[in-house]
Amino acid sequence: MTGAYAFVCGYSSTEALHARLNQLGWQWRIGDSYWYGDYLASVPFPGVRIRIVDFPSRAENGWRYESDIGITKECKTPMREIDAAYRAMLSQIPAQDVQEIEWFD
Repeated sequence: MTGAYAFVCGYSSTEALHARLNQLGWQWRIGDSYWYGDYLASVPFPGVRIRIVDFPSRAENGWRYESDIGITKECKTPMREIDAAYRAMLSQIPAQDVQEIEWFD
């Protein structure tokens, strides 16, 4: 469990991916960062922030995004439960080629 994932999906814009993710149960917001540009963020559990950065690159089957999971000391949810919930969310987009990557924050 690295706390960071790359995935491929059919959504080429932040707005379209944002709309789809909000249909799946967690509340996502669009943010803007000097370092990462636009991103989507959700707080699915207390002390947990999941962020999807909006620099998708073209992939064979769609668009490749990178995401990370940030936790604070207030987090009481085990990392394996957070990862499982996030992977379940990604499967409903549907995301393909989900893979662990180096954490980039």
